[in-house]
Amino acid sequence: MQNSSELHNLIATALTGVVKQIKAIRYYPPKHPALQATAKECLRGFEPILASGNQLSLTVRKEGFLFDDSQVTKNNQVLVQLANFCFARRIQHLTFLADLNSSDLHHFVHYLLLDPQIIQKQGGIQVILEKARLTTIWTNVHDLDEILQRRKEIEGLPKDPGFDPAAVLTENDGAEESQVAAMDLETLLTKMEHEKDDARFQHSTQELIPLLRLQLIEKQRTLVLRAFLLLCRCATVKQYSGERKQSALQALDQLSTDDTANYLISFMFAEETEQKTRKTLARVLAFIGSKIANQLMEILANESASAKRKLLNEILVRSGKTILPVVYEYLDDGRWYVVRNAISILGDIRSQESLAQLTPLLQHDEIRVRRETIRALTKIGGKRAIKILIQTAIADDQELRRQAILSLGAIRANSAVPALLTMLKKSDRSQRGIDLKKDVIRSLGEICDPEAIPELAKIVLKKSWLRRKLNDELRIVAATSLGDIANESTRSLLEKTTHDRTAAVARAAAQALKQLDKAKE
Repeated sequence: MQNSSELHNLIATALTGVVKQIKAIRYYPPKHPALQATAKECLRGFEPILASGNQLSLTVRKEGFLFDDSQVTKNNQVLVQLANFCFARRIQHLTFLADLNSSDLHHFVHYLLLDPQIIQKQGGIQVILEKARLTTIWTNVHDLDEILQRRKEIEGLPKDPGFDPAAVLTENDGAEESQVAAMDLETLLTKMEHEKDDARFQHSTQELIPLLRLQLIEKQRTLVLRAFLLLCRCATVKQYSGERKQSALQALDQLSTDDTANYLISFMFAEETEQKTRKTLARVLAFIGSKIANQLMEILANESASAKRKLLNEILVRSGKTILPVVYEYLDDGRWYVVRNAISILGDIRSQESLAQLTPLLQHDEIRVRRETIRALTKIGGKRAIKILIQTAIADDQELRRQAILSLGAIRANSAVPALLTMLKKSDRSQRGIDLKKDVIRSLGEICDPEAIPELAKIVLKKSWLRRKLNDELRIVAATSLGDIANESTRSLLEKTTHDRTAAVARAAAQALKQLDKAKE
């Protein structure tokens, strides 16, 4: 039996599968083979929970799903939205029985997608499920004994001749279509592209919004992208009036939903999508990124393909500082790789205000999170970041010390030179101590501050019979760093060192002299 945390994670995975099925049904045409595959994948998410004859009973609240009076994974916006979706259909309790199957899941999601008014017209979601003889999923019935008794009764009854599941679903389609204008999407887009009057353009955007929502299907991809490009162009190009820009921005705001994000991302990731189109879709998603940041972050968290994760990361980074509050929420996520993703995004956005959020993560339990934090601090840079890196360089975390030291060199942090020189002067002849000093020396060479020359020169000149090999390793790195600094005052020292009895030290000094000569050119 799983512990509470493991069980909550399994429930979150199962419910996320329901969300994926919702998206698939909305995206693919009826009887598409992908729908059956998605239903089977969704069922696999439930199987570990329902094993050995168990059932899953959940309480539905606006803020999320509860299991045994405890919320299933906090800060999971996908599950919050699913809970709201169910709550709007008056579902307050949800039970999945042990013999759940993919067909029942598929049909349940279809009924869940009905307009709330149609559901109530039919008597509620549970009435629809019972009429459809779908008895492995129950809503708003708390007692298991009652469920099993009612199930037995339902399965013993003849089919209801007055209930046609297909007709109910068709009724839903008609309800949506009646809300939009008769004008087809392509005609409307052509009109908008040539519209000169701002007031008429604004009126057209209001026609476009419901019409576009109905066209989020595979065969209309080109037209949907054309619509988003038109709105993005009108919202940004200088030649357009403030009134037209505002109309376009308002339309984009209303269209920036999870369904839209999923549609555009699926389009972007489709194998048949050309690279040029993929880049265009990435720009559109970045433009509306502040509105769909939560959805992008959740998709990123659940994506296994590295190329797709990279593209999602780029979209979020392009969205800029507006998404920072959303990204900050994921720094507390229980999944270490999600925290690492968020840190990476913050590092690439390079906002100084992120430093306060990043600093505590240097104490994170997962070393990969701590390493990513150092990389993010290095990318952000600035006085505050350098100060944090210096503190890390002298702290006790041996894994991070070396990375912080090298990072200070990579960003040429002159203010770190005194601290680095202090570390260099400490007596430590262990292999770990020597490795650390070599990193300090390399960092000083990258910073190129003449203040480091006297100490580096001492190291080059120092001879030692005890632990000679380790001492020579330091001398080689010090000579190389003097070459990086390329200060003429070191020429005589380097010339003398080219005759050193240790061949590797002599070669390092000769190479450093070449760098001095190159710097003079």
